[in-house]
Amino acid sequence: MNATVSVLKCDTYAPDMLEARLHESLANIGFDPEGFSGKTVVVKPNLLIPAAADRAITTHPEFFRAAVRIIKKFGGKPVLVESPCIHSLERTLKKTDFGKIVEDEGVKVANVTEIRTLVFGNGVKFKNIDISAACFDADIIVNLPKFKTHGLTYMTAAVKNLFGTIPGLAKSRMHVKLPGADEFCEFLMDLYGAITQGFEKPKTVIHLMDAVLAMEGEGPGTSGTPKPMNAIFASFDAVAIDWAATIASGLDPTKAYTVVKGFERGYGVASPSEVILVGAPISSLGIKPLAPSRGSFMSNAVRWPFTSKRFKNLILDRPIPAEAKCTLCYQCLKICPAQAISQSSEAKMIPTYDHDKCIRCYCCMEVCPEAAISKKHGALQWLIRL
Repeated sequence: MNATVSVLKCDTYAPDMLEARLHESLANIGFDPEGFSGKTVVVKPNLLIPAAADRAITTHPEFFRAAVRIIKKFGGKPVLVESPCIHSLERTLKKTDFGKIVEDEGVKVANVTEIRTLVFGNGVKFKNIDISAACFDADIIVNLPKFKTHGLTYMTAAVKNLFGTIPGLAKSRMHVKLPGADEFCEFLMDLYGAITQGFEKPKTVIHLMDAVLAMEGEGPGTSGTPKPMNAIFASFDAVAIDWAATIASGLDPTKAYTVVKGFERGYGVASPSEVILVGAPISSLGIKPLAPSRGSFMSNAVRWPFTSKRFKNLILDRPIPAEAKCTLCYQCLKICPAQAISQSSEAKMIPTYDHDKCIRCYCCMEVCPEAAISKKHGALQWLIRL
């Protein structure tokens, strides 16, 4: 099954330019904005944590505003759906420009505590997934991912952004059940399949990706580094758009778990040959390659002896807080799905980590507001590189 991906150059978050580029993106993939008329439209940005727009941690507020204005202009009713990983949605909106935009544009904000179970019989492992109830009431879902590197999944984009339809700390508990990148991404594909094929009345799902300012390095949170890509991608197919953005970024799509798993599942495209690129040639964007996260290098084929706690600590990167930056806010403690973090001891003014319990999901790095947590190489990691 072929899928079209629109690629457009955009080097600014100026509102008029963004609106024009998003209009053009929709036209490129064959969606007439008149299709929004009279429809309830879920708008799903990436609001990982309250962060300034220039940190590239979240979908840019003006990108969100431009999408909302197009929906409203053509008679649609936008509804914001998002569940930040630890901070409340209310606080996240208040601490960012999203709050004012939501108020100015009259965007309804879905109650993140209201959930319903989406049943997808073709799921490989998860056939029943609790997501925001607002998704059931929508006619169209507009997914607004931010392109970023990721310590666990290599990159995060359209497929991974749908994870935010799951409420609050329930997302963190999935890391306990699925500590490996491969199995976690298998779950993400079950979720993607459910959203695209599991509703009794199928939804139109549109992905508009903010890659104007992307993120490289130790993403997707405060430890990552903003990096211009000066691009907007659009598609009806999340796997296709993730592949295109990964190629454009200079990262390796064979290491992007959601792309690899997505092709294997074949809910849409099943190979790169089925992706049709329209708009600007990727070569014309002038993107300098993004640096990947050191992340979790363990592949599906290399499992032993990493299941041993001792070998895990000798080989895998460990999250380590820095006393000079840490403010003991304990956001890391709250988010940790493995309960591997406790309050500081008398000796050090940093949280105490139990690396035997740590599952290397790096959620603590994602939420740390001070970028105080970094990865320390295991003493024997050189064996793997060798």
